[in-house]
Amino acid sequence: MCFLNLDEFSLIFGAITGIDMRMITLQKLTLQDYPLIQNMARFYVYDMSRDCGSQEGWELPADGLYECIDLKSYFIKDDRIAYLISAENETAGFALLNKVGAAPYVDWNMGEFFILAKFQRRGFGKESAFKIFDLHPGVWNVMTMPLNQSAHCFWNETINDYTHENFQLAAKTILEPSPHPMNVFEFRSAG
Repeated sequence: MCFLNLDEFSLIFGAITGIDMRMITLQKLTLQDYPLIQNMARFYVYDMSRDCGSQEGWELPADGLYECIDLKSYFIKDDRIAYLISAENETAGFALLNKVGAAPYVDWNMGEFFILAKFQRRGFGKESAFKIFDLHPGVWNVMTMPLNQSAHCFWNETINDYTHENFQLAAKTILEPSPHPMNVFEFRSAG
């Protein structure tokens, strides 16, 4: 079996896709970064509205500004981590991790993950997710809303590639903040 180091992988992947994966960086955020992420979350909700917009509660607000739940807990709670994703030396998205999985033994849950439209469908999301999974070993959950087929397809492909098809997928009812259905991917990251 042949293993490539990150530089070799980046050169080969870059030759195929035109993307230098070494240009993707993750920056751990602090409370002072909270407004940036909360502002970007409007675009995150807008993106989700493509798939979820037919569901009640996804109507465009009267002022024309989508709102996202308050994400401040990712900046003040000890069991949460916020990352800014940068690509090609500019902001490309965010990843918000927590330890609130679908089962008590879960180490990490991808609470929220967003890649700006400019960087979507170019490999940046997948490579960012791989880096995050590697940084945080343990049992992972990634959950998608049943109507959000775009997210489901992205995570199915990404987790399948990361784990070499070694993951579970189940429809579950998540109890917090109120009972709601989710598709739950579960897998282990060795880091």
